Amino acid sequence: MHASSSNLCIIPQWKPLNNTTGLITVQRSLDREETAIHKVTVLASDGSSTPARATVTINVTDVNDNPPNIDLRYIISPINGTVYLSEKDPVNTKIALITVSDKDTDVNGKVICFIEREVPFHLKAVYDNQYLLETSSLLDYEGTKEFSFKIVASDSGKPSLNQTALVRVKLEDENDNPPVFNQPVIELSVSENNRRGLYLTTISATDEDSGKNADIVYQLGPNASFFDLDRKTGVLTASRVFDREEQERFIFTVTARDFLTACIAIQRSTATSLNC
Repeated sequence: MHASSSNLCIIPQWKPLNNTTGLITVQRSLDREETAIHKVTVLASDGSSTPARATVTINVTDVNDNPPNIDLRYIISPINGTVYLSEKDPVNTKIALITVSDKDTDVNGKVICFIEREVPFHLKAVYDNQYLLETSSLLDYEGTKEFSFKIVASDSGKPSLNQTALVRVKLEDENDNPPVFNQPVIELSVSENNRRGLYLTTISATDEDSGKNADIVYQLGPNASFFDLDRKTGVLTASRVFDREEQERFIFTVTARDFLTACIAIQRSTATSLNC
């Protein structure tokens, strides 16, 4: 705006105004997200009682100065910031609803959302700006017990701005692995006329589960009346005196069982033979 002989004034937030040239200058930084359009009224007066009036409309162009926002609402309530899942939870178990937004406009406000690294979880698009965080495959406590990963929201501005949200998941063990004997078949030899309580061997099994699910108890099968077996340690001892002329070979089974409660059990057996 140019005026050669007029006295000009402007509304306070746009001062100073060059009274000679009519040049309007920005006195402070503008924020499109705060005010996208400014209307400035300019008065021109030559001293008369009725000044001329003009309205200047200023549109603020958007720049990519706002990172995206991530709103993460858990479907499975976390405990101290961690979501707990069972390794038996099915594929597509829903963990959280994620909403992304950006105060910028057009390409600067277009947001994509993704998981930073490869984990057994995925984001399922619900709407343009909403995603469901779900399991993408079956989980295995014995393979990986916990996960920590970032969800990234990135806009399409140049340069791109992004925001992240950290998700922590821990798996709870299920009794899904049976005990496994270190030796499926055990053969022993012992001299007759032994003493009662003679130590023969220790039968051992392992379990890939943890905690109570990995507690193993041992039990003798049929035809094992000549033997005692410690249920917890697997120590096998002679409960009687062997007589080779009476019986020279014993064949029986030992069962290993893990359990969380008395009514839920997974068991395996091993064959044991003893020659006198």
